[in-house]
Amino acid sequence: MSKYTEAMSLEQRLARIEAYIDIQNLMSKYAFYHTANRHLECAELFALDTEDTWSEMTWGRYCGRDGIMKLYPGFHGWVDGDVTGKMHVHTPCQPCIEVAADCKTARGIWVAPGHETGSPDKATPEAAWCWIKYDCDFIVENGEWKFWHMRTPGILLTPYDTPWTTPKDSERAGGPPLDERYLPDEPPVAPNWEYSLDKVYPENDPEVPPRYNTWRDRVWPNRDNSKSQPVSPLAKSK
Repeated sequence: MSKYTEAMSLEQRLARIEAYIDIQNLMSKYAFYHTANRHLECAELFALDTEDTWSEMTWGRYCGRDGIMKLYPGFHGWVDGDVTGKMHVHTPCQPCIEVAADCKTARGIWVAPGHETGSPDKATPEAAWCWIKYDCDFIVENGEWKFWHMRTPGILLTPYDTPWTTPKDSERAGGPPLDERYLPDEPPVAPNWEYSLDKVYPENDPEVPPRYNTWRDRVWPNRDNSKSQPVSPLAKSK
């Protein structure tokens, strides 16, 4: 027992442990579904009945139920086509999950080594190493933990036979080629960072989640300073 939890009841401490397990399982489900091209099931892991839910890729943010559906069964389904020869693997590692003392929300971050195979603008799928991070908020909706907000800050992207230290002719700063139907609803909270020899790795993106009591009293500077940061319904009700 830590100083942070010693004032909590046994019921509170057990609820936070259960929440940690449920959230880790939720993240694992997302990874398995994504690799299996089960994009509708990925979307259903989000809090679709919560107005300000969103998922942010390196190129932009998709907001609300409609945005989540546009991103997962929409964009990802378009990229994969009939899924022949397509494979996208992102393996969430090093979980750091902080459950609020009131057990209504949580935040978690992961580093995710991975690789991707396929592109909508190439006749033959191309293989690439693609490492990202997951920066997520979670909320209880209809009695179950769901993704509330998800960011995927970049780490590196390079063809499988090319070291990431090789100078790039250009970067996918604007993300992959997009059909107009799948354009994001908002820009990302910050420009995508991708490794190159002349860059310094971001020291605080995402920041390690601090302990917090309620959603309203949390302080996460690199996202809360964003003009597009939504306001929690929990905060509105307090």
